Amino acid sequence: MKIILASASPRRVELLKSFHLPFDVIPSAIEEVTMPHETPTQIVMSLALEKAINISQIYPEALVIASDTIVFKDEVLGKPKDREDAKRMLVKLSGQTHEVYTGIALVHFASNQSIIDYECTLVTFNTLDEIEIDDYLNTGEAFDKAGAYGIQGYGALLVKKIDGDYFNVMGLPLSKLNNLLKKHFQLNLLK
Repeated sequence: MKIILASASPRRVELLKSFHLPFDVIPSAIEEVTMPHETPTQIVMSLALEKAINISQIYPEALVIASDTIVFKDEVLGKPKDREDAKRMLVKLSGQTHEVYTGIALVHFASNQSIIDYECTLVTFNTLDEIEIDDYLNTGEAFDKAGAYGIQGYGALLVKKIDGDYFNVMGLPLSKLNNLLKKHFQLNLLK
C-alpha cells in the first residue's frame, strides 16, 4: 500500500524517515481555519483530518497520514507573525506549564477508512529573562513553529521538563501513530 505523509514539516518527515516505512511527502494545501468555540483537541483533529482528506481525494488508493500541532496556554499559540509576536508567546510560556496537542489522521479513501486521534503533552518552561528570550529569537528557530519554539533544537534549552510524548512536541506522536497503524492497517513501524 502506498503511504503519503501530507505534511510540509521537515521535522515530521525526518521522524518518519527513521523507520523502514516507505512513504511519499505531499503537503496538503488546505487553508487552516479554526473556529473560536473549538477546543484544542477539536482544532488539531479537524485540521489533521482535513489535510488527510485533501490528499486522499487525489490519491484514493494511498494511506494518507496527516497531523496538526498547536501549543495551548490560555489561548492557541500558533506560528508567530513576527518577532514581537514570538516574544509575546515566549514571555507567556516562561516559568509556566503549557499543553502541546497533535491531532493525527489516517485516511484510506478506497476502503472508506478514516481514523482520527490526538496526543497531549505537558511542557514546563524554565523562567526566562529578556536576554534569554532575545538570544533564542536571534537563532531564527522560533518563527516557523507553533508556540514560537522547537524542542528539538535550541528550544530544548528553554524547557525544564515534559510530561508525555516528546515526539508529540516535535509534531508527530510516534507511539500513537504506530499503535493506530497496527490496529487499523496492519502496518508496524518496527518492521
